[in-house]
Amino acid sequence: MTYSYTQISQYLTCPRRYRHRYLDRWQEKDTGAAMLFGRAFERALAAYFLREDAAAVLFREWTSCQNQGLKYGERDTWDRMLQQGIQLLDRFCQDDRIRIRQPRRNLQVKFERPVSGKNDFNGETQLGGALAPDAVTIACDYAK
Repeated sequence: MTYSYTQISQYLTCPRRYRHRYLDRWQEKDTGAAMLFGRAFERALAAYFLREDAAAVLFREWTSCQNQGLKYGERDTWDRMLQQGIQLLDRFCQDDRIRIRQPRRNLQVKFERPVSGKNDFNGETQLGGALAPDAVTIACDYAK
């Protein structure tokens, strides 16, 4: 059996939720605007590294969530989050300082490690890139 960090975390937090999600295969409907926006932004970043139009991808992905009855934070709206996302993309892409060699291969790298007996742990790293020599050091972290 192979376990991921998310599976283990779900089980330790709430065994019943783990059962419903992984054993019974129930699917939760995401209604949190921040969660769905984060997914849209992640796809936009992937498009950037694949030399595609990141802003267009962000707009397309975020637009697909617009009429889903999302739950927004206290001061958030669909338009405000899109505007902030485009500003963040612009800042992130500034001067082309972050580069990923072979982005089709290195955007998400899955790995698996044995834990005990027939059990394995799997996970993934994302955005495995290098900074330009004159770049300021930053960190990008995404959790799933």
